[in-house]
Amino acid sequence: MSVETSSPPEQGQLRANTIGLPGVLFQSITTMAPASAVSFSLGAAIPFTGGALPLAVLIALIVCCFIALNIGALARHLPSAGGYFTYVSESLGFRIGWLTGWMFDLAYLLIVPFQLLVLGPVADSFVSNVFHISLGWAVWALIFAVIVFALTFFGIKLSADTGIVLGVIEIIVFGVLSIWLIATSGHNTWAVFNPASSLQSGLGGWQGVFFGMVFVLLAFSGFESSAQLAEEAKNPRRTVPRAIFLAAVLIGIFYVFCSYAGVVGWGIDKLSAYTGDPDPWGTMATRVWGPFHIIVILAILNSALGNANAGVNAASRMLYAMGRTRSLPHVLAHLNKDSVPDVAIIFTMIIAVVFSLLPGVIYGTTLGFAFLGTVLTLPIILVYMATCASVPIFYLRKHRDEFNVLRHIIAPVIPFIILLFVLYFQFSPLPAAPLNLAGPIVALWLVVGIIITIILQKRSPDSLKESGKIYAEDVSA
Repeated sequence: MSVETSSPPEQGQLRANTIGLPGVLFQSITTMAPASAVSFSLGAAIPFTGGALPLAVLIALIVCCFIALNIGALARHLPSAGGYFTYVSESLGFRIGWLTGWMFDLAYLLIVPFQLLVLGPVADSFVSNVFHISLGWAVWALIFAVIVFALTFFGIKLSADTGIVLGVIEIIVFGVLSIWLIATSGHNTWAVFNPASSLQSGLGGWQGVFFGMVFVLLAFSGFESSAQLAEEAKNPRRTVPRAIFLAAVLIGIFYVFCSYAGVVGWGIDKLSAYTGDPDPWGTMATRVWGPFHIIVILAILNSALGNANAGVNAASRMLYAMGRTRSLPHVLAHLNKDSVPDVAIIFTMIIAVVFSLLPGVIYGTTLGFAFLGTVLTLPIILVYMATCASVPIFYLRKHRDEFNVLRHIIAPVIPFIILLFVLYFQFSPLPAAPLNLAGPIVALWLVVGIIITIILQKRSPDSLKESGKIYAEDVSA
């Protein structure tokens, strides 16, 4: 890896050749937050998917595997902390690339407050029930924000190693619980893969499946986040694509298994009561494990903490990359003595605290969680679509000798079309408030990004053009 690391922090590079495949893989896995996603994100889909939740998860698994292949095809030639920012800039042009990075920023800046709305209430409930001390969810959200800051501010190695430990723990706990639920349910059925099991009857149940997929994709979001560690990974041209694909496949299978366990464990004909339970997985764990259900609560806290940790890593690297090219304020490219983007991390954490407290206070933590989840998933879908569109253009323009119709045309088109359907059903029909505000908020963010792009093009065109030149040349790959 021929990356200069001896320059001053203000102008330096992220510390190269630091993280191996396990660390890069678990950056993606912990960003997905398997236990938290199973408990809350997938559960949020049930009012729409009903018993067909495993079907929606299976479709999302297929879509995300295709997206992972497309990201890998680009990451192989463009290892960069900029991730999508760089991929799309090199393929569709620096203006669209900058807007893609801008949309990604919105999604990943909201991941941490999104998880603080899990950490705060779950921790407060746990401490209140066990120790009879009630500090309030907001206090716990602030405590976990400080912990996440400490994990991410003092070097990527500490953060990556922590991610491995947290990820393994949550997968084991929820994997064992799911096996237990299936074994004791007495309600095993193939109906979970029939769209007719949806709670929305439109289009034979497919309306509910596709609408609920916004929350299912929310559970998957983050499988690609290891792309932002490309400049800190060992042999990134091979490590990053493998990590992204493995995360999508392994955790996708885990989600299908757990979603099936949750539906049959609760009872496919009793799911109307599922949505009224603030902690359905805790309820099921109490039924089969008794007092040992506390393990599940700890796993959820562990998962949300791991997700927030990985989310800060991804968001700060994107801000760093855009600051480095001066298409966002250059101060975001500042590195501390541990070669991490300290200013970008501080900014990310300020956003996290503000946007966890505001929706939590206004809407309550449960509805606030669903609201933030919807807002952050819509730009992620758009970013995925832009990435899929980039693959054929990139290979036709710059690597025609490697071009393959199956790999570089069919593989991008399949997820692109499915994601179009998912987007359509987010607006037809419109969901109830405040979820109906997600579309206008994302549209407003996009308009602001377009205005900034126009201003940059007039005042500092080089800052936009540089977006395609922020990847590290890995000559050893």
